[in-house]
Amino acid sequence: MAMDVKALYELQKVDTAIEQGKVALEKLPERSQLQSAIADLAGIRRRRAEMRAQQQAMETELTAIEKASASIDTHHAKLERQMKTIIAAREAEALQHEMQTLETQRNELDDRGLLLLETSAATDDELRQLVEAEADAVSKESLASAALASAAESKAAEIDVLQEQRLVVVSTIVQGDIVVYDRLCASYKGIAVAVIQHGVCGGCHMDISVSELDMIKRLPADQAAECPNCNRLLVR
Repeated sequence: MAMDVKALYELQKVDTAIEQGKVALEKLPERSQLQSAIADLAGIRRRRAEMRAQQQAMETELTAIEKASASIDTHHAKLERQMKTIIAAREAEALQHEMQTLETQRNELDDRGLLLLETSAATDDELRQLVEAEADAVSKESLASAALASAAESKAAEIDVLQEQRLVVVSTIVQGDIVVYDRLCASYKGIAVAVIQHGVCGGCHMDISVSELDMIKRLPADQAAECPNCNRLLVR
């Protein structure tokens, strides 16, 4: 079978470079850097949302404490007025016990309210820090996005150049050889033409015996040599 294997090998090299370029385009380090920046920003925003929810819950509880404290104060004042009109010792003792219970509840509410205020102040500080962190993260995401766009554009331009080179190479090869090449590429994961290196096929990486190598060398110059193991075309 007469074929210009060397021309096909040039096509193989260009196609391999194109595939490598496509893989490199998908695995640009800028992609992972952008994903990291996006994840960082999302984490900050998620934390801000959690902090705001906690802040709102504390505000709601503080409002409830204020209402409960006001109710206790009103009830306590009422009991104080009643104390002034009671003569019986047993009734006075009962009122005093109830007033003490109210005072205990009031103190507990005050303690809880103070704790909430302190926690709320700390939350405010963290929220301010998160606002600054979010602004910084937005900036980093923007820079990472721009860096990816630039790197992707550059890599795509390299692939375009290779595609143009491919057209030039293909124009020098007869259509029948291209058909065989495409069939072999489809069968052997994109590698149709290989080079013999130290008695080993560069496609399947299997040894070619001395006798087989001798037979390959004896083939006419215009006849295509094939690997006896994988049937890829071999460059001589």
